[in-house]
Amino acid sequence: MKASDRFAQAADDHRQAVATCAAAIRSVSAADWERSPAEKKWTPAQIAEHLAVAYDPVLSEIDGTGGFRMIVPWWMRPILRLRFLAPILAGRFPKGVRAPREVRPTSTSRTPEDGARRLAERAEVFLDRFAQAHGQGRARVTHPYLGRLNGAVAVRFLTAHVRHHREQLPSPGSGARGSAISSSA
Repeated sequence: MKASDRFAQAADDHRQAVATCAAAIRSVSAADWERSPAEKKWTPAQIAEHLAVAYDPVLSEIDGTGGFRMIVPWWMRPILRLRFLAPILAGRFPKGVRAPREVRPTSTSRTPEDGARRLAERAEVFLDRFAQAHGQGRARVTHPYLGRLNGAVAVRFLTAHVRHHREQLPSPGSGARGSAISSSA
C-alpha cells in the first residue's frame, strides 16, 4: 500500500474513532459530566478536554511554533518507541504514565454536547492541517516519550489515544464506565 493510501486510511479510521467517542461524550448525563469516578480520576469533562487539547502541540509543531516539551532524553525515545509503540497502536496503553503537561485539562466544556463538539472540531482541524503537511512531507509528531512519529503512524497513534479514552467514559445508557484515567495520566 502506498504512503498516501496508508495516510488516507489512517485519517478515515481517526474520523470514525472521534465520531464514536464524541457520541459517547454526548451520552454522558449532566449529573456525571463533572463527577470523578474515584479519587484522582478524571471526570468525563476532563477526558473530553484532554482529547481536544491533545491536537494543540501537534498543530504547533506543524506550524513550527512549538510542540511537546521532551520528557525523556533523546537516546531513550527510540528504546521506548520500540518497546511501546506497537502495543499502543494495538490499543494497549501502559498504565501509570503521566500525561504531558501540554495536554492536561485546565478547563472543561460546560456540557457533554459542547465537549463532543470541541473534540470533533479540533480533530477535523488536525486532520486537515496534517493532510496538508503530509502532502509537503512535514506530517510528523515529536512525542515527548516516543520521539518522532511520521505520517500515518502519527495519526494511528492519535486514533489509539482517542479509543483508549473512549473506554474510560460511561457506556451509553449504563452509567458504567471502563477503567477511568488517573488524573496524573
